[in-house]
Amino acid sequence: MLTKFRIAIFLFIATFAMVCNRSSAADSVSLAGNWRFALDASDSGIRDKWFDRDLTDKIALPGILQAQGYGKEISVETPWVLSLYDPLWFLRADYSAYTNAGNVKVPFLSQPPRHYLGAAWYQRDIEIPPDWKGRRVVLFLERPHWESRVWLDDTLIGTNNSLCAPHEYELGVGIAPGKHRLTVRVDNRMIMAYRPDAHSVSDSLGGAWNGIVGKMELRASDNICIERLRLDPDLKRAGVVVTLFTHNGTDKPAEAPLVRLQVIPKNFSSNALPSLQKSAVIPPGDTNLTLFFPMDEHFERWSEFNPKIYNLRATIGGKGFHSEIAETFGMRNFRAEGNRLILNGREIYLRGTHNGGDFPLTGYPPTDVAS
Repeated sequence: MLTKFRIAIFLFIATFAMVCNRSSAADSVSLAGNWRFALDASDSGIRDKWFDRDLTDKIALPGILQAQGYGKEISVETPWVLSLYDPLWFLRADYSAYTNAGNVKVPFLSQPPRHYLGAAWYQRDIEIPPDWKGRRVVLFLERPHWESRVWLDDTLIGTNNSLCAPHEYELGVGIAPGKHRLTVRVDNRMIMAYRPDAHSVSDSLGGAWNGIVGKMELRASDNICIERLRLDPDLKRAGVVVTLFTHNGTDKPAEAPLVRLQVIPKNFSSNALPSLQKSAVIPPGDTNLTLFFPMDEHFERWSEFNPKIYNLRATIGGKGFHSEIAETFGMRNFRAEGNRLILNGREIYLRGTHNGGDFPLTGYPPTDVAS
């Protein structure tokens, strides 16, 4: 039986693959490791162009600064983000032994080891491989907290402030192979109107951290590629609607004589389905192409008790470009009828538990598959 998390994922109405396919390890470069670092409590880094000089401290990424000895020690005067519910907690008799410097214990589920609210700068040198010349390069940061701002050498690339999606930056097509300075400024203050007790930013769950966790890498692709993939199973038509979200970074339409969809069973034995192949024209910019892939008449319907899924691989190719992307899907129809939930024509009951986003050992959610 599938876990509750996997059930929720499979029942989600659409399936997404979020990035251009990287067909080999040479198309991505990990940025995990030691970075140069500096705290910017006075907010002078942008004015003084810290991106244009080498920072002096060191920090390990992925990681957070509070867990690596940076920030102020916790005290009864620490200016917490959240409302604290009981702002005079340090006057309570049961906390009288935990108010002295070096031995402060706050009534939190997850007390951070240090406290810091403000900007912090992370920097390292990167090497653009020679075979990336003329290719599109994207910086992928899985989970910065909260607002990130990126410079390549002395050029500002952009800003991102999502709490729930990776921060991705287009570094461009014309980056010269060789050494470059990459600088990321991360600000974990309440930069937007948001509930201070929300678990994604609350001190009581360690959620006010500053850093970058998860996958950090440079990604290279052709300037014409599939950026993401959406799959919508259609049981009535016995197939799946496939939407290819494409990127054409040139100023001209691109002939794609090869547009191929292939589907094979992923976790069970069955014959591979005949591939679907067409040609298309990819317009400049970010657009999409929708195709219909017919399944065979004996396709497996996904359910919790029959968790059989398929793998769909989409390929586009033409003069000077080739891109592939793959995603799994289950053939199912999921809908609401009044106050009932219907899966493949049968009423189901979804059971689960509330998880408030609390990760007391780290303060931030894990991003690895095993967790």
